[in-house]
Amino acid sequence: MKLVPGISFNLAESAQKVAGYVSMAEKEGFRGLALLTDSQLIWRDVYVCFTLALQKTSKIRVGTGVTNPVTRDPTVTAGVIATLDELAPGRVVLGMGVGDSAVHTLYRPPASLKELREAALTIRALIGGREVDSDGKKIRLPWSKKHVPIYIASTGPASLRLAGEVGDGVIVNVGAHPDLIGWALEHLEEGTRRTGRSLKDLDIWVRATCFPHEDVAKATAVVKGSAATKANGLARYAKNESFRRRLSKELLKDIDDLAAHYNYYEHEKREAKHTDFVTERIVKDLVIAGPPEYCRSRIKEIVEKTGLNQISFATYGFADIPGFIKKFMSEVAPTL
Repeated sequence: MKLVPGISFNLAESAQKVAGYVSMAEKEGFRGLALLTDSQLIWRDVYVCFTLALQKTSKIRVGTGVTNPVTRDPTVTAGVIATLDELAPGRVVLGMGVGDSAVHTLYRPPASLKELREAALTIRALIGGREVDSDGKKIRLPWSKKHVPIYIASTGPASLRLAGEVGDGVIVNVGAHPDLIGWALEHLEEGTRRTGRSLKDLDIWVRATCFPHEDVAKATAVVKGSAATKANGLARYAKNESFRRRLSKELLKDIDDLAAHYNYYEHEKREAKHTDFVTERIVKDLVIAGPPEYCRSRIKEIVEKTGLNQISFATYGFADIPGFIKKFMSEVAPTL
């Protein structure tokens, strides 16, 4: 089973630079999804970057990685995604979640799973040219009659089941631990069964951070921001018994300690103060960092143990993204 590499970017740099990174990734051989984050108070606007990225590429699919129904009204999202699909038919993906840094930096609660479900179904219907109910009145998007795939980004059991129920695809956000990915697949499959589907009906992507470098200490320093973000995201599920069985007590304690100090205004930053609480265990189990041969072995382990070969590699906090793209595709990906 050959690796299908995708890539994920935050938008900490200008839209022109981000679009250039997507273009470079396509040229170097990333042939999966290019996912762009949506967090309006700490990064650039996702849809400006999205538009430029589509214009600079011709094959790679581009998606939100991810937006949410709290800061983006579903009707607005439907209109912009349908418009983008006109710009590059068949290359647009809508990634959705309940909201993370985009809502926490506003000090608002994330969307409920009910709200996420309703938003996804509303957007799908509007893009498809169907009427939907809005406060007792019918609304529609009269110029759009198409299907743009909706991917649900999921970490916890309930959101994974929701992704299995309503998603065209899913972005599995549990890190690089094969056992955790296996745990996620169990909940995804439960969700698919609720609607008479199976995992084969889903386009499943694992999102993981991998940084190849011969110097382990340097590689670890680069991924600390991503490792912290992953640990913080997992902390809210630490009381789930099926989750706890997958991780050691020591790692669970590390995750809880980090989450208690997490600052969303330093989300994904390698120099964030909360990275002081990133332990060796967090790095070892939740991200991949080290020499190319070590990275290859970890990726191979994920593919062999989970049966999933589509991985979107996050570049969050990387100082030299072009360098990563070239090194990954020349020294890690070829033998996979």
